[in-house]
Amino acid sequence: MSPGGHVRMCSSMAMKRITGLACKAAFVLLMVTWSPGHMGICLMAQDTGTLRLLIDPGSDFQFVVDRKFRLQQREITLSAGPHHFSFWAPTRSIVDTTLTVIPERTTDFVLRLPYSAEYLEHRRVLDAFIQKRRWARTWPVMLNVAGITWGVISYDKYRKAHRQLETDLANYEDNVVPAEIAVLTNETIPEHKQDFRQARDMAVISASFTALSAGYTWWRFKRTGQWEKPVFDDRERIRFEGLAYLPGAQGGHWATAITIPLAR
Repeated sequence: MSPGGHVRMCSSMAMKRITGLACKAAFVLLMVTWSPGHMGICLMAQDTGTLRLLIDPGSDFQFVVDRKFRLQQREITLSAGPHHFSFWAPTRSIVDTTLTVIPERTTDFVLRLPYSAEYLEHRRVLDAFIQKRRWARTWPVMLNVAGITWGVISYDKYRKAHRQLETDLANYEDNVVPAEIAVLTNETIPEHKQDFRQARDMAVISASFTALSAGYTWWRFKRTGQWEKPVFDDRERIRFEGLAYLPGAQGGHWATAITIPLAR
C-alpha cells in the first residue's frame, strides 16, 4: 500500500470518530436541555389536592367527575387543576359545576341540591291524592260514629221506657184504689206502652243503621285502598345514570340505566 492510501484511510477513520463523538455530544446536550422541562411536567402532573364535599343531602348523594367516573364519597383526591362535577341525589336535580383542585391542600365545597321539578309536581299530586282518600274515608267513619251515638241514645231511651212500663205494671198489681187503677189502666200504662214501642223501634232502627254504616265504612276503606297511588318517576336519576364508569376492585365497568314501567 502506498503512503498516500494509508493517509486517506486514517483520515476516513478520524472523520467517522469525530462524527460519532459529535452525535453523542448532541444527544447529551439534548437530554440536558429537555430533561428538566420534562421532569417538571411529570412533577406537575403528579401534584394532587383533596376536595371535601359538603353536600345536602349528605346521606345518599352521588357525583360523576370529569364525565367518566361515578362515585359516592365525601372526599376525593384529584390532580391539580379544574375538574367537572355532576352532583345528584334522589328527588334532587343534577347540578353541574367545575371545581379547581389546589395542590397539597384540602378544599371544602358546600352545595345544597335543589328538589327537581318532577319531584315537586309529584308531591303536589300525592298530597291531592292523600287528601282525596282521607276525605273518602273520613265521612263514612263520621257516619258510623253518628250511628253508634244514635244507637247508644236510643238504647238508653228503650231501657228507661221498659223500666217505666215495668213500674206501671207493678203499681197496677199492688194498687187497691179503684180511681188510681183506672188512671193506670186508661192513661198511664197505654201512654208508657206507646213510649216503649217508639223507643224499641228507634233502638232497632239505630242498630240497623249502625250495622249498615259499619259495613259501608269497611267497604269504603277496602275500595279506597285499591286506588292507584301516584308513583314518582325520577327523570333526573335516568339522566344521571345515563352513562357512567363505575370503578371497582376488578377494574370497573361501564353502566347504563333504563326505566321500564310495568304497572298497569
